Amino acid sequence: MNKPVYFVFIILFIISCNDSKKQKEISKEAVQSIEVSKNIRCYGYSKDKDTIYLKVTNLEDSLVEGNLTYKLSGKDRNQGDFKGRWKGDSLFADYEFDSEGSRSTREIFFFKTDSGLVEGYGPVKDTLNKVIFQKHSTLILNENILLKPINCD
Repeated sequence: MNKPVYFVFIILFIISCNDSKKQKEISKEAVQSIEVSKNIRCYGYSKDKDTIYLKVTNLEDSLVEGNLTYKLSGKDRNQGDFKGRWKGDSLFADYEFDSEGSRSTREIFFFKTDSGLVEGYGPVKDTLNKVIFQKHSTLILNENILLKPINCD
């Protein structure tokens, strides 16, 4: 084999190796992107004039954060962010929201079912500028409102 042809084969080999590295980098980025999107879940409820939208980002060690919006007929809209933790199928979080021109914080609770999330409620108390449940063991599920999985926008 003459030297110029041999040289061309070496150049082509080097180029193909570089392309393979780029493809591996792109594939790695795509997998990471997919893994991140798997950790974000959105849920929604809509009936008559009532809507609830919940976006949950699962972090490590059962920690979560997200956004929650309530638009309930006859009540002021409230919208805000929350941070909390999954305890089994139960999500407990502190919800900081804006409503009626002021910022408030209250504890929220959602229970995960096969069909979606059901919000829980119960007696509350106001402590240090935050409304919390008196006892988690006394919470009741509002099974009339089921937040079903939806596509995140």
